[in-house]
Amino acid sequence: MTSTSHTSTKTRAFPVPADEQERLRSLADYGILGVPPLPDLPSVVELAAYICGVPNAVVNIISATQQHQMAAYGFEPGVCDREDSMCAISIVEPETVVVRDATLDPRFNRNPFVTGEIDDVRFYASAHLRDRDGHVLGSLCVFDQQPHELTAQQREGLEKLARMVMDVMDLHRHGQMLEQALNTVQRTTRELQRSNASLQHFAGQVSHDLKNPLTGVLGFVAMLAEIDAVLEDATAKRCVDKALSSATRMWRMIEDVLSHASLGGRPSFAQVDLGAVVQQVLDDVGAAISAAQATVDTGPLPMVYGDATQLRVLVQNLVSNSLKFRDRGRACHISITGSEDPDGWTFAVADNGFGIAEEDRPRVLEMFTRLRTDVEGSGIGLATCQRIVEAHDARLVIDGTPGGGTTVRITLPRNALPFPVLLS
Repeated sequence: MTSTSHTSTKTRAFPVPADEQERLRSLADYGILGVPPLPDLPSVVELAAYICGVPNAVVNIISATQQHQMAAYGFEPGVCDREDSMCAISIVEPETVVVRDATLDPRFNRNPFVTGEIDDVRFYASAHLRDRDGHVLGSLCVFDQQPHELTAQQREGLEKLARMVMDVMDLHRHGQMLEQALNTVQRTTRELQRSNASLQHFAGQVSHDLKNPLTGVLGFVAMLAEIDAVLEDATAKRCVDKALSSATRMWRMIEDVLSHASLGGRPSFAQVDLGAVVQQVLDDVGAAISAAQATVDTGPLPMVYGDATQLRVLVQNLVSNSLKFRDRGRACHISITGSEDPDGWTFAVADNGFGIAEEDRPRVLEMFTRLRTDVEGSGIGLATCQRIVEAHDARLVIDGTPGGGTTVRITLPRNALPFPVLLS
């Protein structure tokens, strides 16, 4: 094979494997055509020539129309038409092909690599390059211009080296997949950085816009708290104190959200008194509880590990949902309970409201999902809860309440690592 880059002047038929389309798709997945030579293949073909005792060895890949010599020993690799390729014939054979003298073999005696049109090959042996699904992509081929034989050990060595060629190709494919994955991660990271920068700017603007009127509210409520008439009226004083407490918590929450955004959306984990969080929420939504004439029972709640601000938002969304979707045909009742086990903590918010059909429970955790259009809402509350749960590496389960209603259980792990909360 002194010349391997060749375009035939004749049209010759070549056998086509039954799995040709699948074979070509597999070959495309490997991405080895049209790229720099794979660095480990030259050593493999040199070893193949040495083991078989011949001067020439080559890795041939058979594409739809051409034979591509990916690495060669004894000559310079090149490309030829598939119809001129000896390996295009051998890939349809069921096993390794060994031919002592190709001029005497009817499969090859008219091939231009044998007749002298391209070369004067006599001895030829070809071991399949077979992928994991059994598709033959090409061959590891050894040849000589003199008749030759292969011992059983030499044939076995050639077949083992063919499998080694496939290992090299698999390594290349996996390297490409890893590179693509890394590129995807880098693009995603850049997009997250851009998104977080936008979120920080947005959070800063919103906090500024909210804090300005809230400052006025705090000032006026603080002034009310100092008025003698308020101080002398127990009911008025209690209402003013609650207003001042709620407005102060709102101020702190705005500060926490701004701080949260400035950290790139990563929760700030610490020990959290869940009982205190629930009490703060009940104070904040006290007016709504009174308007609904609801009763709220709370059992002992554990100390948990998490982000206090996010957990407060989580509990508030669950309680607000229970109030919003109450059954007007009976008195609204909400129960908040907690338990602890070696793996973590579970708390539940149960109500006796409308309830959620089992088939709808996964869907209500998606953004903007509203099952009842007769109840005011945006469909964001439970989706926000799900985001917070994911950020805590926790688990949220929606069940029915015995007798009717909805029970939402949150299980927080003891050894959770904080995940970023990505807002959309």
